[in-house]
Amino acid sequence: MITNSIALATSLLVAIVLFLPRLRQSVQWRATVTPLASIIGSGFLIIAPLLHSVMGKWALLGIILLSTLAYLLGSVIRFNIRHAEPELARNPQGSIATLEKASQWALGAAYAISVAFYISLFAAFVFDRLAIDDTTLIKLFTSGLLVIIMLVAWLRGARGLETIELFAVTIKLAIIIGVLTALATYDIQVKSAWFKHEAIQSLSHFETLSMLAGMLMVTQGFETTRFMGNSYNAEQRIKAGRYAQWIAIFLYVVFIGLTCPIFLDFPITELNETTISYTLGQAIWVLPILLLVAATASQLSAALADTIGGGGLLKELFHLSISPQFYYVLVIAIAGILVWSSNVFEIINLASKGFALYYLIQTLIAFKLVLLRPKEQRFKSLQLLGLCAIVVSLSFVIGWSIPAPHS
Repeated sequence: MITNSIALATSLLVAIVLFLPRLRQSVQWRATVTPLASIIGSGFLIIAPLLHSVMGKWALLGIILLSTLAYLLGSVIRFNIRHAEPELARNPQGSIATLEKASQWALGAAYAISVAFYISLFAAFVFDRLAIDDTTLIKLFTSGLLVIIMLVAWLRGARGLETIELFAVTIKLAIIIGVLTALATYDIQVKSAWFKHEAIQSLSHFETLSMLAGMLMVTQGFETTRFMGNSYNAEQRIKAGRYAQWIAIFLYVVFIGLTCPIFLDFPITELNETTISYTLGQAIWVLPILLLVAATASQLSAALADTIGGGGLLKELFHLSISPQFYYVLVIAIAGILVWSSNVFEIINLASKGFALYYLIQTLIAFKLVLLRPKEQRFKSLQLLGLCAIVVSLSFVIGWSIPAPHS
């Protein structure tokens, strides 16, 4: 009982602090909220069961590896904000501009895929609470939600989206910290062993690495800073991406570490969309309720943001003299097809490939810009070597990533 009270009290206290006017009105915090909302919206509800089911006692290493790659990719995006954007402004028809347009095609497709993921995961949490497992009914509900998201995007566009994200990320951060505090209390109370649980099935090292690569999507979101130039200057966006990744990585690593004893006490027998809710609920009954609130706050706002973002990208790429709303319909149509043809874990893997392609092209842009630097530039060779390693990593994600084993 005390653990449940701690979770609720901590969440309430953190929410009060995050809703303080001084923080809400901070320009830098508002800039940070957009990428942070996308990152934690992408992965927090699914990352723990994914990693624990695939890697078992090595799950903490898995999230460290994923976070390291994500931070390196974030560094590429921040490099391009500082160096590629001025080059694009100077030479809008050059090779950098061609690569940039190609990357936007990849990102537009990835956004459509991620909308399918957000809404599918939200629907799974809702129906799990209702104890309904009718797959057709869940998909019909998901399709209805997609139509609602499309209508909201159609009627409002991006107006008020930042405010929605601010409230959504505040609620989710408060719940996440409440969950982490409850988990820490539980771990201290039960004194279970750490890093002793096994994966749900025996996998080769290559299979494990391929599945880990398929989880890249859960760390994405920092790239949104590339498209916030109308509201924030380059330095504010660079800081926003860095701060968002620092916060998200800290939360992810702590979360995976604190869930190790719980997944030993309550082993995963099969992986599905709501494994985290079921497993944590066995230990601390209030957590599934908090996670449902978090899902409502984050998944819907993230789906709306990606619908608008994806539609906006497609509009810029097609250059057709038709209503911008048409592109929202296109994003939702792609998401709807995926909802009916794939499950959440296949969608996560597909989205990981889409975002990896976007990051790969962005890395090639950074590589070209570094090559153009003077030969005597400090660390030039080291930068090129690091970018080559990123290219290899992303190529592996695109070519060899696979979904985690699921029910």
